[in-house]
Amino acid sequence: MTVLKINPNIDIKSIKNSLIKSFDKEKNNNSYTLEVNLIYKIIHEYSNYEDHQWELYGNEKGFVEAELKSLLFKISELDKTLTWDCLSILTRYMNLYKIRNRINQKYIRSCI
Repeated sequence: MTVLKINPNIDIKSIKNSLIKSFDKEKNNNSYTLEVNLIYKIIHEYSNYEDHQWELYGNEKGFVEAELKSLLFKISELDKTLTWDCLSILTRYMNLYKIRNRINQKYIRSCI
């Protein structure tokens, strides 16, 4: 059973249009493409990732990778053009695993 889930009523076209408008108004403060920003927006605002991220990174790397792959696969099912960007984002998150796991072990678990 997967922990990370996308909100069931997600409207990717509406989210994408909102991002396009913000790109047009130059509200974009990073160097990521529209597609990468869309994926991050879905992960952080339209899934339960924020609720579970620190709990998630306390687990073994294989479990974390499986959860992230599952979430990113669901995102790529919403828009097939996002598949390659989802793969690059998976790589980025897995590169951060060691640091986030260490933070989890040192700070999060010590507060329990």
